[in-house]
Amino acid sequence: MLPSSKQLREIATARAARGVLALAGRLGERRALAWGGALGRSWVRLGLARTEDALVNLRIAFPEWSEARRRAVLERSFANLGRGLAELAFLERLTAENVDDVVSVEGLEHFQAARARSPEVGVIALTAHFGNFELLAVAMALRGIPITIVYRERAPDLEATLLGWRELHGTTVVPRGSAARGVLRALRDGRVVAMTLDQDTPRREGIFVPFFSRLACTRDAPARIAMRTGAPVLPVFLFRKGESHRHHMRCLPALALEAAGSDPEGAVRENVRRMTHAIEEAIRQAPDQWAWSHRRWRTQPPGEPRPYPPGRGWTRRLRVPPRPSSAPPKDR
Repeated sequence: MLPSSKQLREIATARAARGVLALAGRLGERRALAWGGALGRSWVRLGLARTEDALVNLRIAFPEWSEARRRAVLERSFANLGRGLAELAFLERLTAENVDDVVSVEGLEHFQAARARSPEVGVIALTAHFGNFELLAVAMALRGIPITIVYRERAPDLEATLLGWRELHGTTVVPRGSAARGVLRALRDGRVVAMTLDQDTPRREGIFVPFFSRLACTRDAPARIAMRTGAPVLPVFLFRKGESHRHHMRCLPALALEAAGSDPEGAVRENVRRMTHAIEEAIRQAPDQWAWSHRRWRTQPPGEPRPYPPGRGWTRRLRVPPRPSSAPPKDR
């Protein structure tokens, strides 16, 4: 049987990723990062796939910005994605001895305090597709933090490529489809479980909470697991320093979560809201570090229209207006 169009896209994506990594490895790290950044900027300037969706997201999140400022942030965001992809070719070179040269850390004592308060259970690291999020788990593992990643399953050809990056240096992985059992096991073993909470989810798997003042369907499983186990939830984000290969990992104190009490569903919703707010705060601090290309507001409450134009995001192109002649203002 012939593969579906979706399978063909995923196969093509996996092969393209492997090709980019092979080329990056031959270029060397410095040239590879410059090439990855240029590739990301060119993607936006040519109006290629997901550019239009990303601009819609920026209009929702920052309605007060000019279009020129949104485009400038979008170019930097895609440039960061390009650099992050190129960096994957060099993850194997990281060791416990040299990781401090690449990733500095702030707030690691919050993890230590959380684990000391609840030694019988692990910790949930709340994060997002922010900065080089693939590097985040590697940096934690090399510092002796036993980490498990919850990931979304894709096509087998793409999974083989992704898992090779994600299982470096003792990191373990749990597919989202069977995440509950694997996460509970990892928490019982005292591991840190990294979970992203910044992507759209079907109504049956999530609840609507505000994200940049617009309701977004958000997975409630992390909140339910935290409430069931008592595992502390600590926001953790990796910020790139300028356009360099250096990063800064920021670990925040554990979130104050609502107990189930007499209204367990209300508590779940409030906890999902607090977790989502922590992600929004990180994005507001460095909007060019987040991956704006995901259609975050695709699932809408009944009766609300989707904000995105029709068509498949990865095959739809955008007619890009001429670039403004004056340089847009820098982000604050």
